[in-house]
Amino acid sequence: MQPARAGANGAHDDDRGAGVTVSKEMVRLRLYALCLAGDLAGLFGAFLAANFFVLGALWGEPGKPHGLVMFAMVAPLYALLAVQGGAYGINTLDHVRRGIFRALLALAQAALLMLLIVYLGKIAEQLSRLTFLAGLVLGAVALALVRLAVARLAVSLLGGVPHLTAVIMDGVAIETGLHMKIIQADAANLHPERHDADMAARLASAVGMAERVIVACPFDRMDDWSAALKSLSARGEIVVPELLRFAPARVDEFDGQPTIIVAGGPLQFRDRLIKRLFDLLVAAIATIILSPILIAAALAVKLTSPGPALFRQPRIGKDARSFSIYKFRSMRSDASDHKAATLTRREDHRVTRVGAFLRKTSIDELPQLFNVLKGDMSIVGPRPHAAAAKAGDSLYWEVDARYWARHCIKPGMTGLAQVRGHRGSTDHHQDLIDRLQSDLEYVSDWSIWRDLRIIVATLGVLVHDKAY
Repeated sequence: MQPARAGANGAHDDDRGAGVTVSKEMVRLRLYALCLAGDLAGLFGAFLAANFFVLGALWGEPGKPHGLVMFAMVAPLYALLAVQGGAYGINTLDHVRRGIFRALLALAQAALLMLLIVYLGKIAEQLSRLTFLAGLVLGAVALALVRLAVARLAVSLLGGVPHLTAVIMDGVAIETGLHMKIIQADAANLHPERHDADMAARLASAVGMAERVIVACPFDRMDDWSAALKSLSARGEIVVPELLRFAPARVDEFDGQPTIIVAGGPLQFRDRLIKRLFDLLVAAIATIILSPILIAAALAVKLTSPGPALFRQPRIGKDARSFSIYKFRSMRSDASDHKAATLTRREDHRVTRVGAFLRKTSIDELPQLFNVLKGDMSIVGPRPHAAAAKAGDSLYWEVDARYWARHCIKPGMTGLAQVRGHRGSTDHHQDLIDRLQSDLEYVSDWSIWRDLRIIVATLGVLVHDKAY
């Protein structure tokens, strides 16, 4: 029986040996099963090798938990966490680095849970720690190699990992991403106005194993495409540029009538709860660890220039409500700009020598940990702006009508725009637009893992040349 191969256009051919078509669901199932089996085999081999390298015997020492026992504890935990964490999605197979990251994250979580079980079971003294560490390191390498091998095998057997999205362009051209299958309707002989079996078959063959089919067409052909797409098991969508002015929008219904959801907040209650608990945990730990720096900075400000150590300024927060942000005072007290009507510039005479150092090292932002504890801010989110702040000669919301969409969540001490280098003064409209693009991307695609990545990335940009 020959394996089904995906052609150059992504469609799958019949399995000619058996006369049946391998469905996209079966292809995905085979890839997932192969990847999961490879992961478990890799972990098994890793802990077996750890036994040999550390204990000198494949099966370990009698009476002492060895690699195979560790594997028996880690493997089921890893499998559950990897499936839950999306380590077996098509996207992770198509994007090998993403798949490796999610697999390693699941392995780290499984290891921590195993250590908790070992601790509560009071068997820690019987555990060969070196075997455990060696098994984890070798297991991590094995998981990465498995994903590389499965991705290569997918190319060999299928011509590539199946496309999740197919875009049909029928007289209308739109911009698309890299990992999409582009179909020109005329070239593929797709004519949706012909509601017959041949047209349905050509459409199914053209989209292949795609699970999402998007059509860009003139308004007068939308009805025909709507009828044609209903024959597919894939999710069918039609691009409607007229709705762009309502973006981000979703469709719902009220009393049997369709509605367009143009607002509603990006985070569900569960997400808001997770983010708040995360903020409290990180802010509390950071306040304790950084307390010597906080005290030293406060003393330095107080002793080198008259006035309070802390500077408070009204900023726009969640739901566009005003709140007082805390910072270490970096300007002379008599020159402080409480409305931020004039943004700080390079060689600004208002900034003290200590203040310049605090700004350059971002230490002046540390008191915002108290804003996080109070609930005014998050650790990660769009940076809060003052109402009078301008880009060039225009107020921020005058530059781009999308500006207010960034206020649907709490502002943050750091954010996606900051780690991408979009910080400092906004002398031109584009300076604000660059930040806004990142803020809106963060708002629409939030996850706790992204918050963690942004926090780690922030460590590399604490000192920057745009701070003045």
